[in-house]
Amino acid sequence: MRLLTTSVRYKLIALMLISIVVPIAASIIVTHVYTKESVKERSIEENTRLISEGKTNISNYLDVVSNASLTLYSNTTMENILAKGVADNKDRSYVYTALQLVSKAANNIYQVYLFLDNGQNGFLMNANNFAYGHAEALPNITDISPYGAITIPTHPSNNYGVQQIKPNKEELVFSIYRPLFRVPTSERIGLLAIDVQVEALRELTAQLYNPQQEDLYIIDGDGTIIFASDGEAIGERPEHAWIDRIFEREAASGSMEKDKSGYDGILLYDQIQTPYLDWTIVKRIPDQYLSAQANKLTMINTVIAVLFLSVATVAVLIVSIRFTNPIKQLIRSINKIQTGQLEEPIDIVRNDEFGILATRFRTMMNTINELIFREYKLNLANKTTQLKMLQAQINPHFINNALQSIGASALDNDAPEVYNLVSSLGQMMHYSMNTKEMIVPLSQELDYVHHYLLLQQQRFDEKLKIEYALDEGAGSVPIPKMIIQPLVENYFKHGFHISQNTGMLRIATTITNGMLRITVEDNGSGISEERLGAIQTDLSGIRHESADSGDRIGLMNVMYRLHLHYGEQAALQLEQNEPRGLRITMTLPIPQQEEMTP
Repeated sequence: MRLLTTSVRYKLIALMLISIVVPIAASIIVTHVYTKESVKERSIEENTRLISEGKTNISNYLDVVSNASLTLYSNTTMENILAKGVADNKDRSYVYTALQLVSKAANNIYQVYLFLDNGQNGFLMNANNFAYGHAEALPNITDISPYGAITIPTHPSNNYGVQQIKPNKEELVFSIYRPLFRVPTSERIGLLAIDVQVEALRELTAQLYNPQQEDLYIIDGDGTIIFASDGEAIGERPEHAWIDRIFEREAASGSMEKDKSGYDGILLYDQIQTPYLDWTIVKRIPDQYLSAQANKLTMINTVIAVLFLSVATVAVLIVSIRFTNPIKQLIRSINKIQTGQLEEPIDIVRNDEFGILATRFRTMMNTINELIFREYKLNLANKTTQLKMLQAQINPHFINNALQSIGASALDNDAPEVYNLVSSLGQMMHYSMNTKEMIVPLSQELDYVHHYLLLQQQRFDEKLKIEYALDEGAGSVPIPKMIIQPLVENYFKHGFHISQNTGMLRIATTITNGMLRITVEDNGSGISEERLGAIQTDLSGIRHESADSGDRIGLMNVMYRLHLHYGEQAALQLEQNEPRGLRITMTLPIPQQEEMTP
């Protein structure tokens, strides 16, 4: 991520790749969605037509079976047998012929059963096997209207109580029950039951679905499954949400998607409604099957896109590298120039904008080198002169007071301490007058301050106490000459009064994170917050102009010299000392040995 914010090359690569990837990805997504929706719409349209055709075929087949059950009314002899019962073998022969005609009316009729109320006789025709005998009427058929019929859901076949010489194999069948009446009255005289193999529905619906991918169900009005493509659910009455959704529909036919049916795919349904049944054909098409074609097309597009993207990526890399190489080369040259190699050549030979930029930059560096060479000696001479002038500004008032102290001590003591005072003064004069050394070790600067304070202690005796807290490792750090004594002298000029309690002056040095910190703090009278702020503002404003002479020699000169040597890295901070007094903190960078030059 950081490379994208710092490198033009990677920004260019990212931009070009995005401009290629985004349209391709968008095209693939749109194509996939459009193809998926198109396949779904086409599938709904085609399967709606298929289910409608299947509905017609099933209705026609059931109509044939239902009409076959009415053939018993078309024969006068048979009507008499139905009304009076079977009297002899001749009558049984008529019954056999009639039932055989019904059983042959359509394929997959498993068996036909006739029950005569008069005599309680039952006749069963199954695959040319004819049996008869005393039987009982079928239950639960009293709600059938006269001359009507009813369809019984899928169930295992049975012999209706009629004993057979050779029992038939049990089959899954659905049945059409039709009560028989004495024409034209509503007096019931018998019952006809036609058992149809479920295989008939399988044959009629075989062309309506793909058994490998799709499901087909035929459900009656109370939710019982008449037929199912998987076979195991036939005759069951499962509690599925999608079945409830279909029964809640208002239209007799249509389709539902997952948000309405709860099934992960499409449901298509069509109702078969006749006087003797109320069935619904349901076809389930899983979303995975619908999406297969769209997914295949998407995969082809993705492979093509990846190949195209690979070629485009290589082209983008080549173009971006050739485009940004001159910039990289120019940056390397600039980095070398920044480290001080001002004569670094810029070898970029091009005729475009990069070549013009390199030529102009080369010309600019030649001009800068000439200016630096001309100005360097002048600035060096000015800096040396300024430092010598600053070092020569010693307060004559202090020298006068020191000489008075020496004279007073000579009158009062006639002792070796006079020698010590004169020796300290001599050391100070020698140190300050030596203008050959501009940079000295911190320990040497502190020795000079120590001699200065010995003279001040001689003046004020027990009224002045000095404390040192020095870092042993800081003594060898080189610093500009004469920058600590003005800070100490500031206390005696502005903060110390002999009439007050014992004066305390503390000098501390520490090294932290490559910085030398020198602190001078006292318990003097201090200064007001307003004056402190003004002085700090003046110190912060010193950059390249020297401080005025006179009263402004001291803190201002120290700050000016620090900026000459260290630039913005040096700092001089004034703040109130608690409970009273002033604290001055000088912060200097510790330079490398080779950076310090006398």
